[in-house]
Amino acid sequence: MRILIDDQPVDGLTAKRERSLMLGRVQDEVKGTVLTPAGATETYVRQTKRWFTILAVLALVLMVAISIAGISYEPRDGAFIAVGVVIIGGGLLLFMRLLLSHRVRTWNRKLAHRVEGLSPPGTAIQLDRRGVSVGTELFDWPSLAIESVEFTSGTLPQGDSSTDIMLVERLSLTAGPKAFVLDRAMMQNGILLVDNCWRRLHAAPA
Repeated sequence: MRILIDDQPVDGLTAKRERSLMLGRVQDEVKGTVLTPAGATETYVRQTKRWFTILAVLALVLMVAISIAGISYEPRDGAFIAVGVVIIGGGLLLFMRLLLSHRVRTWNRKLAHRVEGLSPPGTAIQLDRRGVSVGTELFDWPSLAIESVEFTSGTLPQGDSSTDIMLVERLSLTAGPKAFVLDRAMMQNGILLVDNCWRRLHAAPA
């Protein structure tokens, strides 16, 4: 099995990396469809904007609360505190906008790779106790093997520290002479399809 983390090949998954995997909920049956590149891009941009908006709102609410507390404690410095909040808030919004643009550019750059090996848009994908169905063809679990897996890594803030996490982005699967790809961002319900398939096949004895 070929393993890539942030597009770099590695020899294997260490115990620490295994523990850092952030997987979707366990589900015995998942249905989805392959998205068009335009549809997948629209979904990615919409979800990314939503998360950035949530983070920006939380940060602004926190800054406003701190400024109110500061003005209440020292009313004479109210004008300076207000100006400082406006400047910091504007800088934060600009930073979030630039970061969003960077994420979208990165997505567009990798889109051609994500499309490689995918079934045609609209193809039904189903995972259940029998195996994985691609269109009308069923590949039972004993016949399936992971040819390659691609992860992305990151950190998740936790109070004063952060936790390393990894996401399963893409699985290249083989079933005898046939091969197909599952990509979390290129399918409806892609996270559940990819993560539950990884659980099933990675845990299977060699």
